Amino acid sequence: MNSSVQCLSNSVPLCRFLASGEFRSSLNRENVLGTKGELTTAFAELLAEMWSGRVSSVAPRDFKWKLERFAPQFSGWQQHDSHELLAFLLDGLHEDLNRVTKKPYFETNEFEGLPEIDAALKSWGQHIARNNSFITDWF
Repeated sequence: MNSSVQCLSNSVPLCRFLASGEFRSSLNRENVLGTKGELTTAFAELLAEMWSGRVSSVAPRDFKWKLERFAPQFSGWQQHDSHELLAFLLDGLHEDLNRVTKKPYFETNEFEGLPEIDAALKSWGQHIARNNSFITDWF
């Protein structure tokens, strides 16, 4: 958990967006794939505390509790792959901040016969039509 949190806490645009509280106006509490903003809020509070300058170390108890609530696979203190936690956290942040409230449906075979570049552009357009957040903007 430490390596994933340290990595994201040093991603300057993300850290500024979350620690400043700017993210609050972007929370999508209705997204069934998200955490109703709870994970993002807990992570933002952790970042704000880490970078406040008031403390030399931080015990991320509240964040860990929220993380375990939404991802029981991270319960306890066992070792986990940092990339698993990082992927879960980024996805959770993305879904909590997703600007898309009504995701359009797309057929999966719409790319047959298209040149590779056209298929790639169309695929990205469809992805953004369903997944548009601060996370997709920066990551």
